[in-house]
Amino acid sequence: MSVAWFFLSPLELQNNPVSLNRETVRHIRALRLQEGDALVLADGEGRAWQARLALKGDQVARAFIVEELVQNNEPLLDVILMASIVKGEKMDRLVHMAVELGVKEIIPVLTGRTVVQLPPAKRAEKSARWQKIAAAAAALCRRSCLPRVHIPLDFAEILQLAAHKELVIVPWEDEKERGLLSLMQEINVPPREVLLFTGPEGGFSAAEMEKLKELSPVRTVSLGPRILSAQTAPLAVLSVIMALWGDLG
Repeated sequence: MSVAWFFLSPLELQNNPVSLNRETVRHIRALRLQEGDALVLADGEGRAWQARLALKGDQVARAFIVEELVQNNEPLLDVILMASIVKGEKMDRLVHMAVELGVKEIIPVLTGRTVVQLPPAKRAEKSARWQKIAAAAAALCRRSCLPRVHIPLDFAEILQLAAHKELVIVPWEDEKERGLLSLMQEINVPPREVLLFTGPEGGFSAAEMEKLKELSPVRTVSLGPRILSAQTAPLAVLSVIMALWGDLG
């Protein structure tokens, strides 16, 4: 059985033994870990340590750090996924799988055709939920860096962000001249960072596309003859980017 992996803040990891927070203790109990079991504690910023579990009752646990582990599980390429929010559990799965594929950050976006209605007062709550999903996915695939899930932004807000990026890839069903692989083959030196922006079910509106195409870092690409869903498209593009420029395979 693989060793359980947990994320704690750098502040929590300053002491040895490490006092484990309530959420981590609940997870340990759910996994039925026992006194002396091995576990890994990661700070979410690239470092991780082998530790041994010490239990005291049902609510208190500590971990004695044994040694720091060498980490080589993060891609050199930084991919920021800017994804239009999809409905219900589809967004949960999208966050989970994107983290497994190696994404560095996720920025949920509300576009003109986004089905989900998310008032500003609810956005931080949703972001916190997706951040927990990201943490679970990162622990599952043994990542030492914890991808950040931002508070959802409106389309107008992301235009300023995208304008200052090195490369922004936008899958678009009306792009007829350039595919994803064609774009990547045109670029002799792979970028250090890629921003991938995918649309909602129904795609971007004509007005949104016009605004995106005005930005110099934006490159629209075709994903082939079939229309991919708003959940499938970002994962397909992420897989290709990570395979050719990242560390997938």
